[in-house]
Amino acid sequence: MRASIFAALVAAALPTATLAAGPVISCKDDDKNLKTYLQMHDVLFMERDAARVEEFYAPEVISHNSDAGGSTTARVKSASLAAMWSNSKKNNPERVLEDDLILCAENYVIVRTILKSLDTTGVAGNAPTNKPFAASAIDIYRFENGRVVERWGNSDLAGIYQQLGFKVVPR
Repeated sequence: MRASIFAALVAAALPTATLAAGPVISCKDDDKNLKTYLQMHDVLFMERDAARVEEFYAPEVISHNSDAGGSTTARVKSASLAAMWSNSKKNNPERVLEDDLILCAENYVIVRTILKSLDTTGVAGNAPTNKPFAASAIDIYRFENGRVVERWGNSDLAGIYQQLGFKVVPR
């Protein structure tokens, strides 16, 4: 199974198309999961419309989020995701996510995103620095019946902390 997904990703990555001032997308034109992801990007990631979470995520999602280091796996309810989007809009209103690369294989959509923002509300319990920052993130979404049921994600938190002037101490 893993070998076939890897082979599909390699094959999909060969013929790529670039949108004007947009991401490189290597997916079939009729890929339903790609269309759902692109709408999810606009509604949840950019507008952060928490009331619409259940349009894109199953009632419970398996999250393999390694942003804080390690490989934490948890079952997350859609209500928790809605709260996360609401808090994100309050705590980081300037944030913009720009997709850089999108790959599709079977029921997976893999995205490399560039996060850009300005630290006006404080990060990680620190006082606001009013400095701009940017970081890359990679997310892998597994879809079933048109909604995300599983997610793997990580981002360059250490890079953000360094850009804001915080001391980064290895664990």
